[in-house]
Amino acid sequence: MKRSRYTSFAIIAVTVIAVGTLLLENTGFLTGAFRTEILARVDDGDVVNAADIAGGTMR
Repeated sequence: MKRSRYTSFAIIAVTVIAVGTLLLENTGFLTGAFRTEILARVDDGDVVNAADIAGGTMR
C-alpha cells in the first residue's frame, strides 16, 4: 500500500512568499527595503586604543 505525502498549505504559502520577496528584492523592486544605514559620530574622548589597554591607563 502506498502512503500519500501530505504537504501543509502553510509550508507552501511561506515558501512562495519568501521566494517571491527574494525575487522582488533582486530585481530592484524592493531595493533598500531590507537594508539599514547606521549613522554614528564618535568623539575623541570615547576612543580607546591598544596603548591605553596595554598600559593599564583608563580615561
